[in-house]
Amino acid sequence: MLGAGVVGAGSLVAWRVFGDSREAVPAPPERPRTWSYAMAGASGALSSLSVSGGSLYATADGPPSVHAVNAASGRGRWVAEVKAEAGLGPVAVVGSNLYVAAEGGQVNALAAGDGSRRWASGALGGGPPVAPVVIGSTVCVLMETEKVADNAGSTHTLVEGVLCGLDAASGRTKWRTGGNRLLLADRPRGQLVAESRDGDRVSVLDADTGDARWSLPRQDSVALGAKVMYATGAGKANEVVAYDLATGARLWRSPAPPRESGRSPGARVTVSDDGRTVYACEAGTGAVYAYDTATGDRRWRVTVDSPVTPEAASGGSAVFLATSDGFRGSRSSGGKEPDGYVTARAASDGKRLWRTTSDDCTSAPALVPGRSVLLAHGSHIWAYDARTGARLWRVAGRTGAARVPLVAGGRLYVVTDTGIGAVAV
Repeated sequence: MLGAGVVGAGSLVAWRVFGDSREAVPAPPERPRTWSYAMAGASGALSSLSVSGGSLYATADGPPSVHAVNAASGRGRWVAEVKAEAGLGPVAVVGSNLYVAAEGGQVNALAAGDGSRRWASGALGGGPPVAPVVIGSTVCVLMETEKVADNAGSTHTLVEGVLCGLDAASGRTKWRTGGNRLLLADRPRGQLVAESRDGDRVSVLDADTGDARWSLPRQDSVALGAKVMYATGAGKANEVVAYDLATGARLWRSPAPPRESGRSPGARVTVSDDGRTVYACEAGTGAVYAYDTATGDRRWRVTVDSPVTPEAASGGSAVFLATSDGFRGSRSSGGKEPDGYVTARAASDGKRLWRTTSDDCTSAPALVPGRSVLLAHGSHIWAYDARTGARLWRVAGRTGAARVPLVAGGRLYVVTDTGIGAVAV
């Protein structure tokens, strides 16, 4: 989980770890916010942040509304209440329109300029929404399947997932099918990658009609390159496989990181920004493998001491990794020893560039290219120097909202007790 930046470190203070007076991670100074935006009591229900152009968009659940804020000054542009029976998902801004879906399936189209409503759909059904994906003239919307486990360990479906294609101009439903948890856009080919309601298949669909062009058995993780889909399979073959997005033809396959057990969710795959490397991170073992995207050859492997999936975030010639829970028990005196860390590895061969002790990482990485690595630790977001790993500064900010920490246009946006704050990075 991380990001990149170079600022003055200043004097350090001790950050106490879960009340343990003997063990502490040195904390950098607080960085002041450049602006704050108050949401009039709605910040407690703030569910997501998104940036497009010069505007920051925040969705709040009480009441269901979208706030548009000038990203440079923090001045409010408009607030629009939307048609929704429950929580809102992230927004998608395409051209002059903004689209947002709510749990239960209401989809709203707003004018990005003033927040006026273009159209609102009826309730389409389904669980928690993800950000709509606009492909051509179709707004693709996924409301995920909601499941719950009982005391016996069995899983039951509470709400069936729904995947729909809506006409971008009118909101009319063009097609509808079952959906589960995956919605990725392949815009050059006019298609989307989605998972069926039961999670038994991953399909590549025509965005305009919803027809399946090709499909695969259920996958543990999927990531898209420019022309290739990378996936880790859930079957007996524990592999990373590359498929041609246009045809579904298999291009290469390579052994994936070993699973901790047969019930483990399998490795998560991500693609580097330059498209040359695929990273596979396995939760239980902490193994991280790097593959050449052209051939599937494994370039290197490392192990990160983390009982949950480590996140790989690429920035130029380096890859940044962090543990998500670094506490391995207690000493005889009862104190917990912090052994989490943030580390930078050379993208070419995995060689360690630096390693800095840290605490529990509670967010995905956010990178400021060429400068700093941003990572949430509980109620604060810390900045680490991308070149040295030095702790630079921190800022208070909750990370419960989707897409937080969010970095764009030289600013970090955080959720505060009263609304939203911006910090120069």
